[in-house]
Amino acid sequence: MIKTLCRLRRFSLAVFLLQAILVLALPRTLPAASGSEPGVLAILPFTAHASQDMSYLTSGIRDMLASRLAAEAGVAVIDKQTIAEALASGGTPMGQEDFRALGQKLKADYILAGSLTALGSSISLDAKVYSLENNGQPQSFFASAGTEDKIIWAVDKLAWDIGEKIFGLTRTVPPESVAPSQALPREAQQSPYQTAHPDRAFMGQGGYGQYGASPFIRPEGLTGPMGFTKSQNFQLDLQGMEVGDLDGDGRDEVVLADRNTVFIYQRDANRFIKVGQVSVPARYKIHAVTLADLNGNGKEEIYISAADHLRPNSLAVEWIRKDEVEYLLQDLSWYLRAMEIPGEGTVLAGQRASANKPVSPGIYRLSLEGRELKQGERIDLPDSINLFDFTLADLDGDGAREVITIDQYDRLKVMRTGGSLLWESDDYYGGTTSYIGGKGAFSNTGNEPADSQNLDREERIYIPSRIIVTDLNRDGQKEVIINKNLSSASRLLKNLKTYPSGEIHALTWNGIGLTELWRTRKIDGYIADYLLEPIPESDLTELLVGVVLRSSAADLLSARTSTVLIYRLDQDAGKGTPEK
Repeated sequence: MIKTLCRLRRFSLAVFLLQAILVLALPRTLPAASGSEPGVLAILPFTAHASQDMSYLTSGIRDMLASRLAAEAGVAVIDKQTIAEALASGGTPMGQEDFRALGQKLKADYILAGSLTALGSSISLDAKVYSLENNGQPQSFFASAGTEDKIIWAVDKLAWDIGEKIFGLTRTVPPESVAPSQALPREAQQSPYQTAHPDRAFMGQGGYGQYGASPFIRPEGLTGPMGFTKSQNFQLDLQGMEVGDLDGDGRDEVVLADRNTVFIYQRDANRFIKVGQVSVPARYKIHAVTLADLNGNGKEEIYISAADHLRPNSLAVEWIRKDEVEYLLQDLSWYLRAMEIPGEGTVLAGQRASANKPVSPGIYRLSLEGRELKQGERIDLPDSINLFDFTLADLDGDGAREVITIDQYDRLKVMRTGGSLLWESDDYYGGTTSYIGGKGAFSNTGNEPADSQNLDREERIYIPSRIIVTDLNRDGQKEVIINKNLSSASRLLKNLKTYPSGEIHALTWNGIGLTELWRTRKIDGYIADYLLEPIPESDLTELLVGVVLRSSAADLLSARTSTVLIYRLDQDAGKGTPEK
């Protein structure tokens, strides 16, 4: 840890000495616009999402942005001391009206608020620019640096994007491959952003790792050997994630569910562009969202499972455009899940609450008949299993399907549909902050306030993330993809769950139990959900991991921040011995 911090300090000094040289030496590539003055800009302190103190880096990035925008756009930048005094007296702005009030107090025309996220060796920068003359939504900007020697390039890109879209400047962005920060000395190029346990590297079958990781994970783009790229940050408390074609145009949309709202995005590589949303009443929390085209019109419906502390109140909608949706079903007294059943295809399954418990035994097939939901046959499952705890698959190839489930104690199990146990894990898997039941007095953000008088008397049913069963490496043997959120305290305290980090594991059935094939590196943050998405016109698949980012103690009262990590999986890489 001390070595890592020393490297961080040395790197910081190298970056900002280089910055001073660059400010004087680099040619101007953004000619200042002629005519009216561009205005006055206030750049607020950047928020850091990281496992260690990044204040020195966020401060430096703020200075770099100020110098570039002042030099290239001709904008007047308010000094940091004046901004600090305004924030001290007025508090941290949370919403658009707060930013407007702060801008008026500072006599600023624009306010720039941003954050830095460090995940492994990858750094990403997210920024929003609020215009006091514009009553619309703030404009968002995003840049990534796969390694620390690309940070200056990322700051340059952020400055160029802001200069182009806010101040109307002509942009000439140099390619990443010739970023000036590549001239850093060798010592400075060593990554200071390693995870706390580098020995917990990806594991490949047979003990090798072609890419410093699992042989299935192919690094490319910005993140080098970490194996993932990253979306921009989202100001939401991620509860669930799905991908599907909502409008029938042949292109998948991405759905991210917050506690009360489902947001719909179109994806351009690692950039997510919001195109719509649908909300549920504030009383009800969303705990699951699934997609399926059950009415056969070529567009997948959104099935939103929500509940208060007493009973479910779910709905089904079809997205039309922007915030326009068609409500197919509302105020349903069912927990809902669209799921695959081997031999049947996609079905809508549901479970009810009882008079005095969050769930009632029995999971049923449901069908849409016009605007009504009809109950069908019960699915053959043990009474102990709840709607979101399991998946069905033929793991051993004997033609009979097994139940792969995770219980309330985070033990992974393989069972017969009749209830007999075939295997149970010694280790913990899953780990979730999402639940139904309880008294409704606690958030499910991963940092829940504790009330010692009530916690142990609440009956909560925790809802794990999905269990994916697929043949990733096309060897005819199914793999189980599952998360493992890491926290010993959360397994000891019944109703207090917090997970500072996690991993994704791939397991395979060896005849007597599930054994590990590979895992991702430790991910800093709570893994809320994950899914597999085929890449169009390619044999590759992507693993999308939705993460609620860790916040510092100073940020506990602020809105939750989430992001999506994108791993590219090479299904053929796991066959045989990887090439050296």
